[in-house]
Amino acid sequence: MEKIEKEGIIFVIITIFIAGALPIIIKYGTGLINPLFFATFSSLIAGIFLFKLAVLKGNWKILIDKRYFFYFLLIGFFGITLSNICFFFGVTLTSGINSSILLQIEPLYAIFIGYILLNEKITLKQIFFTMIIMLGTLVVIYRAKFIFNWGDLLVLLTPLCWQIAHFFSKKLMTNHKEITPMLIAAARTLYGGVFLFILSSAEGMNQYDKLGVKGVLLILLFQGIIGFALHYSIWYEAIKRLNLSKATTLVSVYPTFSITLAWFILKEVPNFFQLAGFGIIILGIFGLSGIKSEHREKNIFKH
Repeated sequence: MEKIEKEGIIFVIITIFIAGALPIIIKYGTGLINPLFFATFSSLIAGIFLFKLAVLKGNWKILIDKRYFFYFLLIGFFGITLSNICFFFGVTLTSGINSSILLQIEPLYAIFIGYILLNEKITLKQIFFTMIIMLGTLVVIYRAKFIFNWGDLLVLLTPLCWQIAHFFSKKLMTNHKEITPMLIAAARTLYGGVFLFILSSAEGMNQYDKLGVKGVLLILLFQGIIGFALHYSIWYEAIKRLNLSKATTLVSVYPTFSITLAWFILKEVPNFFQLAGFGIIILGIFGLSGIKSEHREKNIFKH
């Protein structure tokens, strides 16, 4: 295995532990304050923190460079604004465990975006294991009848927003060497946070008085600096080194960590459908992880 790929996998492993804690942290935080307020201020905390780091490194002007500004706005809108609206409200309508597992549909999005927009090769084996992951997702949301809970649907839309942001991020880092993973993370959280701030202010959802409540400021700081700033910076280091579809597939094992945390922190005991669905999803992820990520040439499908 090449050094650059080993580094990418190490960054993915770190991301797994951080990402695994997020659904539980967010579920806890949204029980204390309004989801939109939580998303807004944790994003702004991350953006301001990363902007200060960019100032120290002397490359902050790239964040307002007109050549990249529109793409930074798109990354912020899809990666933070729209995705957080879906996720933060989604987790209030479904369980922490469901939230963790339903996000595993992301490899499906990654394969299609990688194939259509990034010219990555897609194989019949990839399609097969992707269908396995989708089957597991359906088992998770099963409730006597196959009826969607609105929270489940919002959570399912979240990784699609992430993948759109990842596409623009991957293209920028590939084509412009001066754009670092930290700058992408800064743009995503700062501009996305500003969009959320405008929206939350228009809706009158600012709860500044809650900042004095014990634990609220701490949870915002943790989510902002660890959950967003550190998490995104490390993740972009990973996809800078690995194909987007491969990195997404590898990171998808993080619910094993989420389920453990949900059990001990939220006292949510997994039910049969959640465990069965998660087992099916892990089977699909295991199959996908053994497939080498390549760019396609003339053949669309190849065994």
